[in-house]
Amino acid sequence: MDLFEGVRKVEPFLDFTWKRHKVILSNIANADTPNYRAIDLEMRRKETTLPLKTTRPEHIRPRERTPFRVIEVKRSLVGNDRNNVSLEEEMAKMVQNRIAYEVYMRMVSGSFDKLNRVIRGGRR
Repeated sequence: MDLFEGVRKVEPFLDFTWKRHKVILSNIANADTPNYRAIDLEMRRKETTLPLKTTRPEHIRPRERTPFRVIEVKRSLVGNDRNNVSLEEEMAKMVQNRIAYEVYMRMVSGSFDKLNRVIRGGRR
C-alpha cells in the first residue's frame, strides 16, 4: 500500500503549473522586446510504447522524455516591433494557471490531512 499515492498522482500537474507560471512570466517580461514570440507550455500525452528490455547493465537506457513541451503561441495580432505578446491574454493565462495550482495543492493537502488523521488514530 502506497501512503503517498494521491500525492504522486498530482505531482506532475503541480510541476506543470509551476513551470507554466515561469513561461507566462517570461512572456510578460518580454512584452516590449522587439521580435519576441510568445511561448506556452503544454502537457504531453502519455505514449503507449513498449518498454525496451535490457539484458546487460552496459546497455544504454532510453532517455525519459519530459512530460511538457514548449510551443510557440500563434497570434495574428503582431505589433510594429514584430512582438506577438498580448498582456491581456498572458494575465488571463496566469489567473487560470494559479487557480489550477491552488486546486492541485488542495488535493495534496487533503491527502496529507487524511494521513495525519490516520497517524493520530482519528483524534483531533
